[in-house]
Amino acid sequence: MPPAIRKQPSRNSLPQPSSSSKSTHLNPSSASRREDALTDFQSRRLARKLDELERTNPTDIPAISFIPPSDPRTNTNTTSQINKKKQSSNVRKILYGKKSLKDWLDELPSDPPNPYLTSTSPIPLTPPRKICSSCGYTGAYKCPRCAEWSCDRVCMEVHERDGGCGIGG
Repeated sequence: MPPAIRKQPSRNSLPQPSSSSKSTHLNPSSASRREDALTDFQSRRLARKLDELERTNPTDIPAISFIPPSDPRTNTNTTSQINKKKQSSNVRKILYGKKSLKDWLDELPSDPPNPYLTSTSPIPLTPPRKICSSCGYTGAYKCPRCAEWSCDRVCMEVHERDGGCGIGG
């Protein structure tokens, strides 16, 4: 008996709970299985793409391709000399020490920090602007509770009344 054909969900729709489950919330084991399957799928796809890159980008380029063609009479002598010449230790070290993209990616840390959490800006050359928190004009008075600026007493009352510093109602 052939296995039943399962319909794959579309990528844009959210996963629907099965008809056999009576509750509306997902149990933690199925959520973790779904996340494990997703990470497994992503890692397999990444490995497949890296293998494709390795296959399409040849790394062994013959040294003869870099020698410009010369006089046809001396061409036979140079090719025989190239074939007889041994590789120097530096050339051998360079050729054997080549890293593929996969090697470079393996050397990266497994969980690099997010750049938007670790980035810093240079110290500003001008002092911070004192802008009124209510109207946006140049502020002259500072709120004693939250240190936001207000341009006059009216804006300060609006700030206190409307809870600009998180204390009002």
